[in-house]
Amino acid sequence: MKLGESIFDISYLVLVISLGLRLIFEDNRQAKLFAIMAMILGIGDSFHLIPRVISHLSPGGLEANVSALSWGKFVTSITMTIFYILYYYFYRNQSKDYDNKKKFLVYILATIRILLTLMPQNNWGSANESYAWGIYRNIPFLILGIFLIIWSYREKEKPGLKNMWWLILLSFAFYIPVVLFADKYPAIGALMMPKTIAYLFIVILGYKYFTKEFNKSSILALSITLAILGIFAGAFSRKFTKYYGFFDPTYLKLVHTHILTLGFLTLLGIYLIVRNYDDEKIIEISKAYYTYIIGFTIFIVTMILKGIYTIVSDGKETISLSAISGISGLGHTILTIGIIWLMYKIFKLEKENLLLRRK
Repeated sequence: MKLGESIFDISYLVLVISLGLRLIFEDNRQAKLFAIMAMILGIGDSFHLIPRVISHLSPGGLEANVSALSWGKFVTSITMTIFYILYYYFYRNQSKDYDNKKKFLVYILATIRILLTLMPQNNWGSANESYAWGIYRNIPFLILGIFLIIWSYREKEKPGLKNMWWLILLSFAFYIPVVLFADKYPAIGALMMPKTIAYLFIVILGYKYFTKEFNKSSILALSITLAILGIFAGAFSRKFTKYYGFFDPTYLKLVHTHILTLGFLTLLGIYLIVRNYDDEKIIEISKAYYTYIIGFTIFIVTMILKGIYTIVSDGKETISLSAISGISGLGHTILTIGIIWLMYKIFKLEKENLLLRRK
């Protein structure tokens, strides 16, 4: 369970932040708004999920990281509220529902939620967070969610809104039992995973809506996205190892070079090869391309997991290393199949182009 949740948490953060950053390069104001939504969601959740991953991988467990987990929840409470404010603007622009009374209501509920979150009575950073204040601060949040669900449902036929209402509904349906009962029945906390999946699908649906078709600019945009993520990964590695005073070799230090070489440079090279092809021909390489990206993502996630594990485990085997190696091997296999398939498809297109030129 520790390994499973750790892989899930890292995969979620990598996907949400990457998809959000990728949408920045779309020439559409709504896409950029959705991109900011996704990145706020991912970056905000990282304050809570990374301490959970550290807890699962370190000998002290959750009990040794109570303060970090609590403050992470504090940050996430605020960023999630901002996420829904931005979602309202996405809804407003897609539905053309410019009723300022709704906007006023959203701001009032969001402000109350944030003010209640800031109250010292919450006991943030303590092992004894206030159960009552946990309910108080979530009342305006729930009301905000109910309004957004109703409004999105009424406009579900509008572009980009079709499935948003029930994903928001699911996220709250899984979240509320955790708020009410997780203190007494800790196993209910597992509902946070399907709640997180609902948020992931909100981002995925938004990404699919704005990117629509696969073309050569998609390859270039993802290449640039991975260049930025590679730089960020290097900064994260330096800060994380410095914080723990760990200066021995670790996979975490290799993540940024692998993202830059297998991600940025590889995709840039592919783009330079296919940039003169018609978009109809580019679609022929899409399956191979996505196979490569899936393998690459699994590989990077396991590298991050191994790196964090090496730093925080204090030399003790807190999770199954063979299981991590197995998942990493799966990623390597898919990545290898993807790159061979991709090169084969590009080779065929090059031969077709050569024959056309000869004619």
